Amino acid sequence: MSYFGAFVLAVVQAVTEFLPVSSSGHLVVSQYLLGFREPMIAFDVMLHVGSLVAVLVYYRRRVLEMAVSLVSPARSPAGRRLVLLIVVASVPTAVMGLGFGGFVREVFASPAGVGMFWILTAGLLFGVSRLAHGEKTIEQMTIADALLIGLFQGVAILPGVSRSGATLVMGIMCGLHPKQAADFSFLIFIPAMLGATLLQYQDLMAMGASELNVCIVGAVVTAVFSYAAIWFLLRLLQRRVIIPFAWYCLAAGAATLAIVTLRP
Repeated sequence: MSYFGAFVLAVVQAVTEFLPVSSSGHLVVSQYLLGFREPMIAFDVMLHVGSLVAVLVYYRRRVLEMAVSLVSPARSPAGRRLVLLIVVASVPTAVMGLGFGGFVREVFASPAGVGMFWILTAGLLFGVSRLAHGEKTIEQMTIADALLIGLFQGVAILPGVSRSGATLVMGIMCGLHPKQAADFSFLIFIPAMLGATLLQYQDLMAMGASELNVCIVGAVVTAVFSYAAIWFLLRLLQRRVIIPFAWYCLAAGAATLAIVTLRP
């Protein structure tokens, strides 16, 4: 892969990872349009690592609070409870990731499958946009809320089903303010991405020096643009703006199915 191709895919990953429009779906379709017919699992993982860095930097205060709570629980009970909620949410994600990882690898190679899952994401966003009136904060979440949000994150291992979109939908259904739902979605992205990276450890270690350099460039570009995407989305959700993302997913899904059908 050229550095230009890596830059394009990195920007796609960064802009779409945190917006509720499915980064994995965009990567599959972008690779298809750029002529890459085989799934580039290691490269995709490195781009997600770049997104992980952006989350850690953006939420550095909360991350530090959680770290302090693990070392000295009495100093930060709120941080300790947040850790518990994240762990609970991560369980169904881990179970689904380990149980269906092989199937997801096959779906990664199918732009048609991505198109159908994009339309599914659009339907979820259209539906939840009518329910986005909650005011609950992360501090008011229950264990059941965290479990349900984690379950929806697990479903989002399918490319085309937006991870941030699915968790945002369930968070809003649990009564969270849209911005608070997004905050929790981004926080549970941390262990999910760490787990996915460990699962693809062998793919990462098998990369040659030239491929590794391209992946590093992609990860850096992703980190910078991901930070900007987080900032942008949170400001929209503060005003409960969701519908434009639903229309986008519907259009992207329909366009993808049309391209796959008409392209020789």
